[in-house]
Amino acid sequence: MARPPVAFAKGPSPNRAGRRIWRNFLVACGLAVALGVLATAPYGVPGAQPMAARSQTSPSEDGDPGTSVDAAATEPGALAYTSWSEQESPNYVRLVGTAEVAEPLEPGKVVYEGLDALGRTGRVRACITRQMMDEGRARARSRSLPDPSGWPSHNEEASIELPDGRIYHGWFWNRSHLLAKSLGGSDELQNLVCGTRMQNVGANDGQGGMDMFESAIRSWLEAYPDVSVQYVATPLYEGYEPICRSVMVDVLSSDGQIDERLEVYNAAKGYRIDYHTGEFASVS
Repeated sequence: MARPPVAFAKGPSPNRAGRRIWRNFLVACGLAVALGVLATAPYGVPGAQPMAARSQTSPSEDGDPGTSVDAAATEPGALAYTSWSEQESPNYVRLVGTAEVAEPLEPGKVVYEGLDALGRTGRVRACITRQMMDEGRARARSRSLPDPSGWPSHNEEASIELPDGRIYHGWFWNRSHLLAKSLGGSDELQNLVCGTRMQNVGANDGQGGMDMFESAIRSWLEAYPDVSVQYVATPLYEGYEPICRSVMVDVLSSDGQIDERLEVYNAAKGYRIDYHTGEFASVS
């Protein structure tokens, strides 16, 4: 019998090796896993700063009232970013709870919500399949990527301590994909945000940043090629800042075995970031 276009009902339980793939991912999130029950971090934590779900007016330099902008245009409902805590999320990823996919897509479809009135990248939705992953991996990487909102005029190098104590030496800012190329994402502006190296790939070992669950999804699709994965990545901004504070990611597999909402922090250990200008300074 053919698999329905979109199905979230619990299917056959994956084998032990498959469970290990996602279990390892969750453990890497710093979670306690016991008897199959997750000890999830609370969504609403002290200090959380919600993105105003109302229309705001951005004043221009000459004092004109400016353009009316829906501050919540890039995120559904009442999503709010939280402040990064190294102790709770040393790899820049926090498990919020279960996924919330209000508008499931058919397998193989991707929807880019585009840019808002301030030129900021909006939400990206997709239903990822094994075919999308294979085609994304095979596609040649773009020689150059467009600059997302907030991209600094001069990107500087930095030294950032990684969770394992090693030091990363390289560019502070990356043009970070909301939907990875290796999962079928485009290299166009509507799929890019200005992200720290830590937000993008963490220690570049598959254990941090956006790369953490991207690697886990790839492993899952390799193990279960008939499964599809509903995926929603929502950049969260503060006011009129052009650089997002974090990215909320919902991941829900068609067999129901993957069901997570995660927050990926746009931060870097030891640095204070100006999300208006992209400038950063060491605080150590």
